[in-house]
Amino acid sequence: MKESIKREIERIVEDEYGWLSRHEDGFLVYEMEADYRDEMDNNTAIKILISEDPAMEFEELLLDCYSEQRLMYENELSDRVIDKLGDILSEEEYSELDDLEVYEYVKECIDFDLPRDHFLDQEFCVNIMLDTGDGNFDYTLNSVYPHWASEPGRAHDDNASIVWLAKQQGYNKIQFRKAMDKGAYGNSKCFLESMRCEIANLPSQMATLTFLAKMTLRDLIELNELIRLQDRDGVFYDATKKPYCGYIVIDKTAETGLYDPWNGGGSMFEIELEKDVRVPVRFIRSALPDGGDGYSVSGVYCMCCSSWRDTVKKIHAPAKSYEVINS
Repeated sequence: MKESIKREIERIVEDEYGWLSRHEDGFLVYEMEADYRDEMDNNTAIKILISEDPAMEFEELLLDCYSEQRLMYENELSDRVIDKLGDILSEEEYSELDDLEVYEYVKECIDFDLPRDHFLDQEFCVNIMLDTGDGNFDYTLNSVYPHWASEPGRAHDDNASIVWLAKQQGYNKIQFRKAMDKGAYGNSKCFLESMRCEIANLPSQMATLTFLAKMTLRDLIELNELIRLQDRDGVFYDATKKPYCGYIVIDKTAETGLYDPWNGGGSMFEIELEKDVRVPVRFIRSALPDGGDGYSVSGVYCMCCSSWRDTVKKIHAPAKSYEVINS
């Protein structure tokens, strides 16, 4: 295509879409908007988050979703450019014009900004399930007395997530054991008593400590990219031996309980926290929209979405974490 015709195409595009913002590379940028009713479903979000590269998977799915709309805009603009060229070029030049070349060059003049923020800001009901070392024991370490499958006096394993949580709340192992075996709560305001009730009402021998939280897709992608760091030096079956991957802080008002996602059951989700919980990312088994890891909590308990609240106060990434992920 002649350089003179290319300049005419650029001028027409500028005239037709001069109101668009201009990228630093010289492209005119068309900002595509999502319909306010457009929402990402749980299954699509889960597909993104369990992929090897959640950020890249999101981008590819978004490109695929808006490919037809983008093609429509490109074709519409190209048709208008060809019509305008008919008024500018001589009859001979116009007859020699290759429409396909025009389409391709128009695509080089304009770029499309997809409605990423619309979906990244969408909130999901997320189950943050822990593995503090009890995953290596099929999550049976939380079945201590007064659980029906245990008895008073049986030792509590340090890998049990309930023991880990008790220490997070400021109670040592002896205080925790006295509370569980004898109902001796000492100066505990509510945590130890609520934990004893939670364990007593657990119908399964398998249960993972679970926090309910409402999170945006943006934060979920960031968190799940950090979770990928757990296996960067190989596969670790013992969570206590995994490398440092950062941490999150969960507000003490979060709905917290013992849940069995494998069989679809659990206790009362009424553990009352007295302090915010600092959770190392290496201890997070999964952080996915409800139903992304086994049976959904909402399906088992018939909970409404108000049970999931904005309780993740902080996501802290280790230095250079994203360089490690992409290396």
